Amino acid sequence: MPFIQLKNVNYVYPVREGASLKAIKNLSLSIEAGEYVALTGMNGSGKSTLAKLLNGLFKPTSGEILMDGVSTADEDKVFDIRRRVGMVFQNPDNQTVATIIEDDVAFGPENIGLPRDEIISRVDEALAAVGMSEYRKRQASALSGGQKQRVAIAGVLAMRPDVLILDEATAMLDPEGRDEVLSVVKRQNQNGVTVINITHSMQEAAMADRIIVLRKGRLAIDGAPAQVFSSGALRSCGLTLPPAAQLAAELKAEGFDLGAVTDEASLVEGLCKLFK
Repeated sequence: MPFIQLKNVNYVYPVREGASLKAIKNLSLSIEAGEYVALTGMNGSGKSTLAKLLNGLFKPTSGEILMDGVSTADEDKVFDIRRRVGMVFQNPDNQTVATIIEDDVAFGPENIGLPRDEIISRVDEALAAVGMSEYRKRQASALSGGQKQRVAIAGVLAMRPDVLILDEATAMLDPEGRDEVLSVVKRQNQNGVTVINITHSMQEAAMADRIIVLRKGRLAIDGAPAQVFSSGALRSCGLTLPPAAQLAAELKAEGFDLGAVTDEASLVEGLCKLFK
């Protein structure tokens, strides 16, 4: 059985009396444990709604979501699901709950009543995982955007989740901060954590094992980056190719086929083979 499974899921927001907005429509998909998935789509496509459904913050209006075989609608299991599915949001300041970094990372483990020694161990482990151990006594307000986001991730990792969801977590960061965060996320995935990165950036999406594109609440595209970029289907969803894949597509139109190109490295590799 897949680790995450959605079966004909619908979610409806009540807008006003007698009116509603259907954000997710008959969505069925599955995600295996340890996958790195990029979830993308235009504004209003349902990405953030889906994230909250996976985390148990929202319950499906109809249909079913299973997390390791457990329904997210099960009231007796919702706390455990939220512990296992950690979320990192766009603005790290909105996730900061303590002034000092190590206290902020300890907040989650303290709230589930772990012993002090276990809390200390988890804080040490989480800060080391994101490369922020030396900053543990610093004030969060003194950090850069990328550092704050790494601390936010550490706070989630201290709960030892099976799934890490990033909801536009790099959107407010400069290129250096973005690279810092994505490097941390990649390492966590290599250590077995399932990653779902919600992003508008096709360059970020290219880093994933798989890209899922939503369009008006429905599943529009699902495949490996090379497959998605070469299919020509992104344009119909209002999305563009990353620069390297776009250049490869234009060269192919002129008769120069570079093969599967998802990023700069595969572009250079294709060019070298072509010229040889």
